[in-house]
Amino acid sequence: MLVPTIIPAIISAISKVAVAVGPMIARYTPIAMKVIGENLPKVIKMVEGIGTATDLLKPSEKIDEFGAKAISANKTPEDFEHMNDYIDYLRNNVKVDESQLSHNPIDVSVRQLVGIAIVLKGLNKELGTEISLPLLNKVSELGVESKVVLEIIKAYSGSELNPDEIEAYIDGELTLDKTKQHSDNLLTAYQTTYPSMTAQEAEQAVMKDF
Repeated sequence: MLVPTIIPAIISAISKVAVAVGPMIARYTPIAMKVIGENLPKVIKMVEGIGTATDLLKPSEKIDEFGAKAISANKTPEDFEHMNDYIDYLRNNVKVDESQLSHNPIDVSVRQLVGIAIVLKGLNKELGTEISLPLLNKVSELGVESKVVLEIIKAYSGSELNPDEIEAYIDGELTLDKTKQHSDNLLTAYQTTYPSMTAQEAEQAVMKDF
């Protein structure tokens, strides 16, 4: 579990690797930290699961490893036309000696956040959408399966709903009309993930998870 008191130190430490990782990642990483906070370990697991489900990541690849490689690399995403080309560059051309990596919690978290930023940017390109950090944070907190989350992201991408409203939906703070729209989106995601589910079973799954 990430200790909340070190979060400001992590955000400060991110600025020290800004030149190495490039402006895109340097801007995105502190935003991700502020949204995710102490839920970072669960979000990492979720993003790795989604990355594997979309074939962006290989099953053995870890976010921490991509973060470490990005910090030591000679190139940044800005040197590539596509984010996935940068990910392939890190995968195939950059080596890190894991035994030499710092185990200081701040350094570990910086590597993880840089890795999350890289993989999320790759997923955004792969899925043709901007993955909502509040949505990702909340579903990670709730323990929703990665394959279901992937379909939830796709469902929101194809709708006019704001995925950042997921917490307000869960807390019952939306209008009845908006609540039904979000509920329908979630039902679609579950039935796409599990085609054999009946409408009633999908409703029960949504009620259980959300």
